[in-house]
Amino acid sequence: MHRENEVDENGESTDTLIIKGPTLKGIMSRRLIVPLTNGNGYDSQNGSIETIMKAFVNNNVVNPTDANRKIPQVVVAADQKRGKQDAWRSRFEVLSDKLTEIGEYSQLGWDVIFDVDNKTWIFDVTQGRNLTVAQELLPPVIFSTDFDNIKNQHFIQSLLNCFNVGYAGGSGDEENRLIQQVGSTTGLERIETFLDCSQAADVTELITQGAQKLNELKEVQTFEFQIIPDNSFIYEKDYDLGDIVTAQSRKWGITMDCQIVELKEIYEAAGNSLEATFGNNIPNLLTLLKRNTKKAVR
Repeated sequence: MHRENEVDENGESTDTLIIKGPTLKGIMSRRLIVPLTNGNGYDSQNGSIETIMKAFVNNNVVNPTDANRKIPQVVVAADQKRGKQDAWRSRFEVLSDKLTEIGEYSQLGWDVIFDVDNKTWIFDVTQGRNLTVAQELLPPVIFSTDFDNIKNQHFIQSLLNCFNVGYAGGSGDEENRLIQQVGSTTGLERIETFLDCSQAADVTELITQGAQKLNELKEVQTFEFQIIPDNSFIYEKDYDLGDIVTAQSRKWGITMDCQIVELKEIYEAAGNSLEATFGNNIPNLLTLLKRNTKKAVR
């Protein structure tokens, strides 16, 4: 997607070449979720989380109404109906952003995998393994300074811009507007906000959309550190992106059973390293802008 060649001060080409591009799953950012012609101005889906995600991909990449939108190489893997039963709708949002939003809400991932034999790109939903100390089915994975498998720790717990009870506003105006409460925290710990869900078709959808919006405003707990590769556990064998593991810092009194939400592989002449983010991230400016853009579109 991007190439740079540099010329030094003497007019000679240097050995610096910069190449930038997404992984194969980046093709999902090339499509918007276009409302169905026989719908109500939205592409509305319900069922298991996996069914919903695959329906959005099918409608906008694999079998869209407009044949010009089809990406012939892409196929959707068989639906295993993983994830809880839910309902999502969208109109003119970037497909990859919506898939990521749904995945973060449900703790499911997604990917596009190259099938060499059939020369196809397979879209599929991925589900992380529970590798915490609380379970007994699989060998647990614990990242801790006690095991000398992490360094450069950075922990953030933040209630800034956090809300745990929302009043979801549906259709109607002023005193005639349909309102439903989501969340049930009490007392001093209760932090309330209003959630604009005016596109909800009924009470059930209003509560569902309210819960989805409130989830974006939850308390942030993020544990970032650099993993010392292969010191205790082997990357992509013992653990991988999306797995739920135990992260610990006895010095700070922190023990978290959390999902690996980001892994950054760094390759340098001096050696390779691996940086991991556990829990959930504090929304950056781009994330906040996207949220406001979605409100405007709706």
